[in-house]
Amino acid sequence: MNTQFKQIGLISKPDTKDISKTVQSLYKLLKKADVQVFIDPETAHHISLPDEQVMPPSSLANRCDLIMSIGGDGTLLSAARALVNTNVPLLGINLGRLGFLVDISPTEMAVQLKQILEGSFHEEERIILNTQIVRDDHVVHEQSAFNEVAIHRLNSPGLIDIETYVNQRFVNAQRSDGLIIATPTGSTAYALSGGGPLMHPSLNAIVLVPINPHTLSNRPIVVDGNSEINLRFSQRDKHEAQLTCDNLVLPEILEDDLIHIKRHPKKIRLLHPTDHDFFNILRVKLDWSKAPQT
Repeated sequence: MNTQFKQIGLISKPDTKDISKTVQSLYKLLKKADVQVFIDPETAHHISLPDEQVMPPSSLANRCDLIMSIGGDGTLLSAARALVNTNVPLLGINLGRLGFLVDISPTEMAVQLKQILEGSFHEEERIILNTQIVRDDHVVHEQSAFNEVAIHRLNSPGLIDIETYVNQRFVNAQRSDGLIIATPTGSTAYALSGGGPLMHPSLNAIVLVPINPHTLSNRPIVVDGNSEINLRFSQRDKHEAQLTCDNLVLPEILEDDLIHIKRHPKKIRLLHPTDHDFFNILRVKLDWSKAPQT
């Protein structure tokens, strides 16, 4: 097969035994297409390849023309963070329920992968956030997030105080359980649970969603994707706060720390089958248009 993807990397969901059949079938399909396959250590639990073809996700990104994640949305999120400084496209093989990000099922994998390898696919670019913890004017930690950055109270029933600035302009000071700063991709994740709006993934925008604010008039707000967001929190009654990027817990943040969030200069390239339809996924995942029970 004449394909633009000559070297493909596979990243699998960790600590999962029931995906072996799918991984092995995928590997056979790629070998039949005369593609050189590289894998991460998790995938090496399911197929055996020479040591030089097994490497961490960050190295796969530097070696391959395309990365395939095998699992669910969480697996793809991890893969996306590994690809953030590259221009390598990402494709998701779904092993569970229909995901917002992974939309190729094992039962349709043979037909859809053949079409994609032959160049028939839908490609989109999605923004990703970059977060810095700044302490005494020095960056002490930096992390990317494909879905969202969240600051929330930790190990305490009490609320935390958060000051928010957008492009150096004061927005508000809120008492709440926390604050979610999400990309359009993340608008269907944690931010949706917090009452945030759904945003089309093609938008260059960021949404700020308060978590259980003490003031009912405190509502989500959407800002331009090029905005720079700064947060500070106050430990009233010594309540602690925690900062997360997607499913990653960041190191401890202190009361005087500045949390600086802005769009990463790179975007994530996602590949989908040609029949990919964001609105159809919304209908299925959110149970829209379901006929009433009689």
